[in-house]
Amino acid sequence: MSVKNLIAKSLNIIFPVKCVCCRKFGEGILCEQCQNIINKEAARNCKKCGRLPYMCGCKEVENIDGIIFPYFYSSDKLTQAIYAVKKANLYYINEFFAKSMYNSLKICDKIKISDIDVMTNTPRMRDSIKLYGYNQTEVLAKLISKYAGINYTPVLEASKLYDREQKSLDKTQRVLNVKNKFTLVKKIKTDKELIKGKNVLIIDDVVTTGSTLSECARVMKNIGAENVYALCAASVLL
Repeated sequence: MSVKNLIAKSLNIIFPVKCVCCRKFGEGILCEQCQNIINKEAARNCKKCGRLPYMCGCKEVENIDGIIFPYFYSSDKLTQAIYAVKKANLYYINEFFAKSMYNSLKICDKIKISDIDVMTNTPRMRDSIKLYGYNQTEVLAKLISKYAGINYTPVLEASKLYDREQKSLDKTQRVLNVKNKFTLVKKIKTDKELIKGKNVLIIDDVVTTGSTLSECARVMKNIGAENVYALCAASVLL
């Protein structure tokens, strides 16, 4: 057992924490039972092609050249765990998903780590960042960047006009909600060569219709990105 895990276990004894899924005290941010249930999601085959999530190619998103995810977004436990990633910046739950995503990237046959030049993340509404103090996709991207040895670079940010959360909208509304709502960060505006001709991997938590990913990819390809791939924690079933 690593020193970090020993410290975490010791702290759990002194300051018991609740599992983000079952709310039991003292077993960590994600207890073993709930973690096992979530891991079973990784063994669930796509109903359409019969492949495991990270091998499934059924989810296609406009402007995205390939998409990978370790889980299908279908169980209550997984929903609760990803909700915790969105709403609370808890290191161990972030690490759990970041490692799952990285492992999917390593073993899939659709995208090679060696082909990726830049890693970035989808923007979050400014009000959400003010409310929760962070962007969950940025946290995941920085962790995965460290595991994969790929340069992390902020590329896009949400404009002030991006003020409605996607989860409350239908497919058509989602597309309209993000259209022209993402802008380049100052560093990229100044030096577009950081993206031009590059293969970009963009990190997101859950891909539903893919409208956010599509719009992000469109903006990056407009300034010369060669390919834009996506790595997500989970995908809504087709």
